[in-house]
Amino acid sequence: MKLSTSHKFFSATAAVSVLLLTAACGSNSSDGGATSTSTTSATTDGGSSSSASFKDGTYDAKASYPNPAGSSNVEVKVTLASGKITKVTVTPEADNPTSKGFQTQFAGGIADEVVGKSIASLKVSTVAGSSLTSLGFNKAIETIKADAKA
Repeated sequence: MKLSTSHKFFSATAAVSVLLLTAACGSNSSDGGATSTSTTSATTDGGSSSSASFKDGTYDAKASYPNPAGSSNVEVKVTLASGKITKVTVTPEADNPTSKGFQTQFAGGIADEVVGKSIASLKVSTVAGSSLTSLGFNKAIETIKADAKA
């Protein structure tokens, strides 16, 4: 069967759209996330950056990130010592109940993933089944890194 150029283009566009939607949705479900499996990823550069480039102290930042409900805010508070995170607190600020649920799950699991790690190149993807909250968390961490630069 020979397809016209416009049919080929439409088919390719539809396939790309499905892939993008699937990637954007991640593992989040719309059922409120009552139960979820936990896949977590927090990466650093293995300590190759100088930990002396950050001042010890406690820093906080708020950041917003997009989600299916629109946009949500999250507040992140980090305590640093020798460039490593010694304490982290995430305060859920979402208005949407589903988003707030995912933020709460994220807040409950983030300390296990980042405490003791270097902030220099910290990047978190999914924590406690919440993949979108990490977008706001990572933005807040970038602000904190800028504030903590020695």
